[in-house]
Amino acid sequence: MNYASMSLKRSIVSLLLFTLLLTGVGVGGVHAEEAAAQAEDAALVYYVSDGDLYRVKTDGSPAQKLRENFDGVELKPAGDFMYYMYDETSTTLLRLSLTDNKAKASAFGGDKRVVSFETYGDFIYFMDDTGKIYRAASAVAKSSEVTQIADMADPDYPAFTVVDGRIYYNALRNGRTTWVASKAVDGSGTVQWVAAGAVESSYYVRSDSANIYMMVNIKPTEKNYSVDCMVLYTIAKKGNKATAANLKAPLDANAVLSGSWAGNDSYLYNKGITLGSDDNFNYSKGKGYLLKKDGKTFELSKTGIYEIASLDANKFAYVDAKDKASVITIANNKVTSTKALSLSNVGYVRNMMKNGKVQSTVLFAESGAFVLNANLSLKKMVGVEWDLCQYEDDIDGIFYVNAGDNGRLYRMTVDGKTTTKLTDEKVSRIVLITKAK
Repeated sequence: MNYASMSLKRSIVSLLLFTLLLTGVGVGGVHAEEAAAQAEDAALVYYVSDGDLYRVKTDGSPAQKLRENFDGVELKPAGDFMYYMYDETSTTLLRLSLTDNKAKASAFGGDKRVVSFETYGDFIYFMDDTGKIYRAASAVAKSSEVTQIADMADPDYPAFTVVDGRIYYNALRNGRTTWVASKAVDGSGTVQWVAAGAVESSYYVRSDSANIYMMVNIKPTEKNYSVDCMVLYTIAKKGNKATAANLKAPLDANAVLSGSWAGNDSYLYNKGITLGSDDNFNYSKGKGYLLKKDGKTFELSKTGIYEIASLDANKFAYVDAKDKASVITIANNKVTSTKALSLSNVGYVRNMMKNGKVQSTVLFAESGAFVLNANLSLKKMVGVEWDLCQYEDDIDGIFYVNAGDNGRLYRMTVDGKTTTKLTDEKVSRIVLITKAK
């Protein structure tokens, strides 16, 4: 069986894009009490219109043109700057001021060939192709002021993430073997070795108040076959001790790549899944299973599962290979009840999150987007049916380009109650959503 590369996994990151149809919808009125709440939770949306970069605030302020003739991908904010790459193949890290409209983009990484970067708060972190990781406050004036915080990182597996003052990255132990490692974010102290193998994407790291959860490929050099190589680790934030859930029974790579997190500490995988002739997963050939942090596994569905969302500790909504949606309840490591939802041709189910809590669960189907109510009934989000749609954790709203209003930018609250038109310009793409300062 072929091993599906990470690039074949459908894109699942903190900022998610969908291709969903948006039909015509009028501008919904915002009630006074809702307007006050929105003012407190105002967001900034960066978008491209006619090749130019704009920014609009969700409090009703007019849009601002920031730059003409803008090109860029992977936009990430830190302080008063935005960091990005010119395109998917670029290794030049660019920085653009968000406060000085006359400033031009600069190569923040200097002559370093950057293979991965992240922003956290007011700091920027990046790795170059020699395996060095650098950190800098966003306010530094030039790239020469960055601080090297780690070396011997593995540039073949450049993913890293920052959690509670430590950076977790893939390093070459003894200069040869890939291990997940961690260091203090300022580079102080010694390297702590977490687990043999590699975390192939920052998506495969989750955390809660006490622990960090990682899906680690313990055989990262194996590229040609789907093998028993994926292990779920729990790392205690206090002490950094790692515990493997399934080291004696690793999962196939394809089973994990076709799955997703089910909450922070459990993972949905598709047992027996195969690749079709188009090199995409054939979900009808698999069965959906859940791996818990204690190593327990049990069957969720007789067919493969595309998507899953945790409603609470014992209840999940999922979309299966038949494009049907169901809600299941589990107890004592088995499914105790299943309720099919009256919705067909479902593509996605996602939780809208704020401060680690689910604000709403939304299902995206051919017939539109629907909020899943507590009694498991469905409320249609009128107007959201398909086209470019984007959201960000901790920011209330699903932002979309409204085909019914000639491509203008709209925002719908995550409960589906209020729709607001944000722009008069025709929008070609949304590039970034951040909290307003």
